[in-house]
Amino acid sequence: MQLLSSNFSPYSTRVRIQIRKKDLPIDIIAPTEPPLRTAEFAAKYPLAKIPVLILDEGGSISESWAIMEYLEARFPEISLRPKDPLGIAHINMLARYADMHLSPVLFPMFVSLLMGGVIDVDKELAAINKELAKGEKLLNSLPAFSERKLNIGDIALATNLLFAIETPKLFGCANILQNYPGLASWWHWVNEDVCVKQGMEEMRTALAIFMANKK
Repeated sequence: MQLLSSNFSPYSTRVRIQIRKKDLPIDIIAPTEPPLRTAEFAAKYPLAKIPVLILDEGGSISESWAIMEYLEARFPEISLRPKDPLGIAHINMLARYADMHLSPVLFPMFVSLLMGGVIDVDKELAAINKELAKGEKLLNSLPAFSERKLNIGDIALATNLLFAIETPKLFGCANILQNYPGLASWWHWVNEDVCVKQGMEEMRTALAIFMANKK
């Protein structure tokens, strides 16, 4: 199997972390044949975005969470998913929070970085802080992370939170987590994992390259 991936993509990064944690024989490659954002890529992969998992038996799977669930079911030997229904619900809550609540409020800052437009920084930081407060409450409502193993819900949240931490720095906010001790403690815990740490370093490097190319 092959994973079409980009270090700049939090969604690709979460799958790369999972692959490394599970020590899976999956080649991680850049989308070059055909290139991303081309008609050829869209014709070959219906959702026209990465990550894409190309299957040995033919066909492919798009959307990071669908890929991660597939890999957990296909390769259960090293499991990163709870077995009980409540535990499964908890990891889905973390992933949905990351994708449906946290990520959307980062878009205005990303668009500003990409296109050079002017934004109301205070307004956008307030929106991010509102969602981080939700994340703090969510983590506090779940079983203590210090008493369980890392799971795919943690991995999904970690990659999105990386951008929630790093992007505001480019707009003058040095420590967006300073008022969220629960999130900050969880962030420290999740980054103790070697595979997570590697993924975070790859994303930071990709972001630095992106910003350098914008100058």
